[in-house]
Amino acid sequence: MKYLILTLLTFSFISFAQEEPTREATPGVWELTTVDVNWGYMSDYMDGLEQTWVPAAEIQKEMGIITDYAVWTSNNSVAYLALYYPSHANMEPWTDDQQAEFAEKLEAYREKKGFDAENYEKIVSTYKDLRDIRSVELTYQINFK
Repeated sequence: MKYLILTLLTFSFISFAQEEPTREATPGVWELTTVDVNWGYMSDYMDGLEQTWVPAAEIQKEMGIITDYAVWTSNNSVAYLALYYPSHANMEPWTDDQQAEFAEKLEAYREKKGFDAENYEKIVSTYKDLRDIRSVELTYQINFK
């Protein structure tokens, strides 16, 4: 009987012992958009992103909505567009003030680069002929200790 009680106590202590975690999720979230670009049009698509998506990401970064962004391409005509939000709260719908600030900064960018709204919209409208969005996912970075 003593051995049974001793065995049960030993296993109960072992089961409650916790290991130190070997990995942890970093704060924030990456929004990763996977885009299938039509064969032979990656350069055209990147030219368009450089004039539309990248400035929009830069403005969001200035506004503190995101803290980083990136674009990757693969050898099989796939583009990956990533926005890093420091928290899920930053992904909430924009306030009227944020929308107005973004529109003002985007207009200033267009003027600086010599684009009018019509040219900007023309570039964006070509995307439907160049690509298909495969997925939009929220991804989390894991750090191993």
